[in-house]
Amino acid sequence: MTEIPGKKKSKVKGGLMKRIKDTFRKGSGSKTPRSESPSLATNAEGFKLGGPSIQSHHEPGAGPAFLDGRSNQESLEVPLNPQLACDEPRGEAKRPLIKDSRDDTEPEGVSSALSPEADISVPSEGIGSKIYGSVKTTLRLVVEMGDVFPPVKSTAAGLLFIFDLIDAYGENHEEFNKLLERVKVLSAILTSCPKNVPEEVLDRFRGLSLTLHEKELLLKQKLENRSKVERVILSTQDKEEVIKLTQEIKMIIEIAVFTSVTQNEVRTIQAVSDIKWLKHHVTIIEQASGGLRNMEKDIEFLRKSELLRKLGEVEGAEYDNQKRGGGCTPGTRISLLATLLIWAMDRDSAHLFWLSGPAGTGKTAVSKTFCAQLAQRGTYGASFLCSVQEKDLHDVYLIIPTVAKILAEERPDFGRALEQVLLNDRSCRSPKTMSLDDQYSKLILEPASKVFTPDDLLVVCIDALDECKDKGAIGKLLHALSRKPNVPLKFFLTSRPEIALRTSLQSSGRQLRLYDIEEHVVKADVMLFLTEQFRAVPAIYEAHKDTWPPPEIEAIADFSGKLFIVAFTAFKYITAPNGVCLERFKHFVQRSPDLGSSPVNTLYDGIMTEAFQDLHRDEQGLLRSCLSLLVSAQKPLSPYDYGKLLNTDTCLVREAFKALHSVVQVPDEGVDGGSISIYHASFVDYVTSPTQRKQKWTMEKAVAHAATGDACFRIMNSMLCFGISGAQTSYLSNDEQPTPLKLESELTYACTTWGDHAIYAGLESETWKQKVVAFLRGEKVWYWLEALSAVKAVNYGYTVLWKISKAGLHIYEATSTELQTLSNDLGDLVHAYETPIAHSAPHLYLSAIPFFHALGAAPHISILSLESVPIVHHLPGTGREMVSINLETYTGCDCLVFSPDGKYIAAAINGNGPGTYSVIVYTRGGHRAPEIPAMMHPDHVRSIAYSPNGRCIASASEDGAVRIWDAQTGTPACEPLRDHTGTVYVVAYSPDGRYIASGSADNTVRLWDAQTGMPVLQPFMSSNTIGSVAYSPDGQDVVSGSADNTLRIWDLQTGRAAFGPITGHTGIVSSVAYSPDGKHIVSGSYDSTVRIWDACTGQATVGPMTGHTDNVRSVAFSPDGRFVVSCSNDKTVQIWDARTGKAASERLKGHVAAVISVAYSPDGKCIATGALDNTIRFWDAQMHRPASNSAAGHSATIWGIAYSPNGKFLASGSHDGTVQVWDAQTGDLSFPPIRMDNNMPVNSIAYSPDGEYLACSLDDGDVCLWHTQTGKPASDAMSGHTKVVWSVAFSPDGSTIVSGSGDKTARLWDARTGEPRGEPLSGHTDEVNAVAWSPDGKSLVSGADDKTVRVWDLTGAQRVFDPMAGHTAIVWSVAYSPDGRHIVSGSDDKTIRLWDAKTRQPIGKPITGHTEGVNTVVYSHDGNCIASGSDDCTIRLWDAQTGEPLSSPIIGHGSSVTSVAFSPTDGRIASGSVDSTLRIWKLPQENPTQMPRIPPTLHVPVYLHDYPHGVYTIGSDGWIRNSAGHLLLWVPYTHRTGLYSSASLERIIGNIATTKVELTKAVAHGENWLKCRDTPSRGEAHYGPWPV
Repeated sequence: MTEIPGKKKSKVKGGLMKRIKDTFRKGSGSKTPRSESPSLATNAEGFKLGGPSIQSHHEPGAGPAFLDGRSNQESLEVPLNPQLACDEPRGEAKRPLIKDSRDDTEPEGVSSALSPEADISVPSEGIGSKIYGSVKTTLRLVVEMGDVFPPVKSTAAGLLFIFDLIDAYGENHEEFNKLLERVKVLSAILTSCPKNVPEEVLDRFRGLSLTLHEKELLLKQKLENRSKVERVILSTQDKEEVIKLTQEIKMIIEIAVFTSVTQNEVRTIQAVSDIKWLKHHVTIIEQASGGLRNMEKDIEFLRKSELLRKLGEVEGAEYDNQKRGGGCTPGTRISLLATLLIWAMDRDSAHLFWLSGPAGTGKTAVSKTFCAQLAQRGTYGASFLCSVQEKDLHDVYLIIPTVAKILAEERPDFGRALEQVLLNDRSCRSPKTMSLDDQYSKLILEPASKVFTPDDLLVVCIDALDECKDKGAIGKLLHALSRKPNVPLKFFLTSRPEIALRTSLQSSGRQLRLYDIEEHVVKADVMLFLTEQFRAVPAIYEAHKDTWPPPEIEAIADFSGKLFIVAFTAFKYITAPNGVCLERFKHFVQRSPDLGSSPVNTLYDGIMTEAFQDLHRDEQGLLRSCLSLLVSAQKPLSPYDYGKLLNTDTCLVREAFKALHSVVQVPDEGVDGGSISIYHASFVDYVTSPTQRKQKWTMEKAVAHAATGDACFRIMNSMLCFGISGAQTSYLSNDEQPTPLKLESELTYACTTWGDHAIYAGLESETWKQKVVAFLRGEKVWYWLEALSAVKAVNYGYTVLWKISKAGLHIYEATSTELQTLSNDLGDLVHAYETPIAHSAPHLYLSAIPFFHALGAAPHISILSLESVPIVHHLPGTGREMVSINLETYTGCDCLVFSPDGKYIAAAINGNGPGTYSVIVYTRGGHRAPEIPAMMHPDHVRSIAYSPNGRCIASASEDGAVRIWDAQTGTPACEPLRDHTGTVYVVAYSPDGRYIASGSADNTVRLWDAQTGMPVLQPFMSSNTIGSVAYSPDGQDVVSGSADNTLRIWDLQTGRAAFGPITGHTGIVSSVAYSPDGKHIVSGSYDSTVRIWDACTGQATVGPMTGHTDNVRSVAFSPDGRFVVSCSNDKTVQIWDARTGKAASERLKGHVAAVISVAYSPDGKCIATGALDNTIRFWDAQMHRPASNSAAGHSATIWGIAYSPNGKFLASGSHDGTVQVWDAQTGDLSFPPIRMDNNMPVNSIAYSPDGEYLACSLDDGDVCLWHTQTGKPASDAMSGHTKVVWSVAFSPDGSTIVSGSGDKTARLWDARTGEPRGEPLSGHTDEVNAVAWSPDGKSLVSGADDKTVRVWDLTGAQRVFDPMAGHTAIVWSVAYSPDGRHIVSGSDDKTIRLWDAKTRQPIGKPITGHTEGVNTVVYSHDGNCIASGSDDCTIRLWDAQTGEPLSSPIIGHGSSVTSVAFSPTDGRIASGSVDSTLRIWKLPQENPTQMPRIPPTLHVPVYLHDYPHGVYTIGSDGWIRNSAGHLLLWVPYTHRTGLYSSASLERIIGNIATTKVELTKAVAHGENWLKCRDTPSRGEAHYGPWPV
């Protein structure tokens, strides 16, 4: 803890109190007139001094003006040691004109400062003897004169004593020289004072003299117990203290009487502007800290930076915001500010300084003044003054982004480096929601490390941290800031000394408690403050100017104690316009007799008593209403808003607050847009305190919120209406509207706060519950959403609705109520459709409602009737599978977990190498959460867990570490936790979120503090690998499952095993979970069983539950505890009755590989599964639906498709291990799927030329042949390849089959017998991905991973030609043109290449257009067209001769297009995709601009897919736009894969939900969008088509 000057009890404290009183005596108030100033002479230092001769006993009129005409008050005796007085400087050319009166006689009452004796000699070579002599002579003159202003005399005395001590140092030092320069100017100020010294200047000298005397007393105490020798010979430590003292005095003088400006690396120091009499404008010029330069142009550039706008637009956060009050009164807090400045300027001091103090001790004033002093010195970096009254100013997550933005303006080079971080680092896409640790690292430290030099030094101030609402986030911020930066950057923090803050800061940096400063020191500052404030009140000053300051000020200072807020509030009360200030000033203390209670409360008692005195009942009611709104308002409101919310006139609001001007800041008359706010947070604490319950002014928060909530509903009910946003056209976004969207301020407040008021009012009240339900069920709720769109607050909509749902769930003990269900489902709706609602208000009605209505998922939500909008026809899939997420390039999902609110799911997704191991967050709707980047790991991720509050995600990895991530930003919340010595297989959060348990291959269970990352307790040891852990619901126990086939339960109170091992399983225990009531534990094992155990005894209660045929990988209880779900390597999911152990339904089938993880959603409606088939699937958990899909279709990626030669059938092969044959006209399945042994994935498929056979290639290296009429095998499998077979093709005559394999070869097979023909074709140096025959059957072409295309001559010795090089990545597909003259190839390098088949040379340049790898290429049967399919999810058609595109991309698939095929009989193509669908497309028309015929009647429907291909586009953001870029319709993610989106799309074949959009009545759009509620007429239907 920092030592506070004056903290220890002093023997001379009584004398100091006398000094304080004397210091405030005013000489200028004396009736004795001042004489004119005599002529001034110049001393040896070049400063003008007093007259030619000065005697030791001064006579009026004989000296400088400032010594003349003073009052007859007793001058202050100042101890001075004559033995320490230095000789005059040697060798001076000119002696000073002032005679030192102490040469002959020691002044009476002056004693040694160093000892009782006066025999200490000081070396004549001391620095003072050389430099300070003449300055000290001047100061002695001031001290010895009996008729001097006490503040001036005290200042000189204090300086003399301290200089004498510095003289004993005996060495020169840079700090001494700096001090000397300042004292020279100060001497000139002292010796040239005019007749009437401004009181403001005297206040500065009062503060300076008291601070110097405080230092003097402290030094004397240190010297009291030393020997004579010790007093003369300074130790090394003494010398360091002297240097430190010199720095302090320098700072003290600067703060008291100087101001400075730093520009272009130069600091200019001058006397404050009130010292106007200094005839010669003396300045001190010094080199400032590095890195500063002329920056105006750079600052202007950065202010316009779009990237920096991502950091937010927080206003009023900096120290110079005058709405937050001023800084310290000049002359106050000098010693404290000097201490802070010395810390700030010392490069070796701690990088953190925490100033703490109770409410009202003046922390913010100190912060503002400290920042101003830093700015003068060029070391100000940034500031953020937190405030409970402003939403943005109490959000912890906005502090660092705002600080970074201010630093960017203060230091443009930092700003440019910050821009690069924001531009290049994907994790910084949402800086305001990043983890606080990452904010600090990436927004502050990273750019600072690039531009700051060792010469730089910047300080950042964060004031009033305790006023931030998220206390947990405050701890994280402090944890981040506690890391010492590797750049010259310091942080100054202030707050109340709350426990959480003390805990976080007790071991970090330097600390100082304001309340530890002795009361007399604070009182002196309070006296100065009050003296300055009351002097500005003419009525009070004029009445007391002759005895200024009057004793009433000292009485008020005594009453205030150490609390500046009391002094401030007392001043505001006394000078309030509703009272007689002289009377209040005179009788203030007498009216506040209860000095035993808190001075703040006592003061507030008096103010409130007087405010309510003599008020009529209705006047009291208005004042109470104003107070009620004041304490419940979620943000500061204007007088106008108060009037609207209270349903009264603004002038009455002002009148009501008139009696409270001492505690409430009210804007001036005529400024009704300004904010009404409290001066200090303690006032709200006071009026809402339970101890005040019997008072008229007492506010109960719940009642206050209820009243404000009622006002919000009244305003919304009266003002909300259809079209409230003011949007003029549906074609444009809100930001692009012709007229900016704006709501009345009272409506904006009501719409963005009513939910919070309802929650705080108490939803347990039946009245409030019904009120909220009525609003949510009425049509006004839709207009509310439109209003939120206009004010950019749609996120408030779903956030507050979910809060209401949670509050209702908590109140009614998990019983689903109408309020809980309605608010939850509406919140889900707003979240799911946030994009269209927030982007363009009209599309709430034109896009969001039509799609939501089509789902019919929430019948209790009242849908607004809309007649002239698109009609969405949605055909859901059958079975329980709701959504499937294809992971594409990854290998599968190892673990998944729902967020506590059930709105997101985090999944451990692993690939095949570095850079592919991650945690990815998805919405419950199935798409990636766009604002949360992947959380990358260096090795496989084995387990993940959400914290109970949903703010963090913990992950376990094979690198032996546990990691904690910010769930909102996907960035690390702390360093990895690394005490495990083996793979960490599992993590789990405790129910209260304070701890994390992890299990590892090192046979231990470890516990971690979730906030600090530090280990808790000793590790729990097992006999084998720990594969699973789970906390009991009460957090008292942890259960673990082990590779030794047992379970163990660990007592967290004792740190020992409660009992166990629990035996019964005969294989590894892979998963464990507690029942919601904590009475049971379920376990899954590699013995293929599930068991349930008694959590108290360890005895088996249910099971073993058998049915799985392979290892059980994961188990979970349903939220109500009635069911258990398990998943297995057997590719199935099973739901069990937890009471009986019987299967509760058929198995859920659909996955085509091992299912590794399973989880129930918190609401119990959904089950999520993750598998090694590259998918995550969501299943309906309701028991009444069939378990499996009955509709035909593939359940995994379709790798190959082929038309039959007659064009009547279309065959497809899939990763799900099936070949399916479809009727090409109807899309019906021709016969049951052909299933491969062991569900072996099918990679390629081909028809024989006669259409009798189908060949397919498999993952196991085989080629299989099937009869197309029956689906039966035509021969044994063709085996010979040693790795996967990627491609297969029949020769033109049907006699031979060729296959290409991962074993780098191609093979030929007899199509009739299945026997190999000849040796493998070798030549490629990597896997062969594609093979194709020439039309004459004499050649083969192949493409491979080695980036080459090869041609094989089959007419002779099967020789291979030189590779055709040109592609820069894997070649995925090859094909011959129908005439055999050309070859086409498609590559992962995103290009298509044409080759001359004879010369094997490239033709022209590569064909470009695809934005991702090209997976498949094929020629049309006439050879004029090439079709390609790509990872960019599109199909493109190209002119085979020129390579030019024949149409715009064909869009529709929801994932990579893997294969395409032309129909041999008509103008159609088919495509297969990773999205598991097969699609048939009509080739685009030659005239793409021909519109569909709009019938003159509304009875013939028109659909979206009736419009020609290319007249509109569907972006990745879901928006359908026309060629002008107009917004036409937004399509939800879950509808895009199955959407019939253009005239090209004829049919979707697959197990997915499909959507068709009918536009027959969709005539309300553009500027006519407000007609969407009207029924269209025939004329409107005819003349109002979409503008495409």
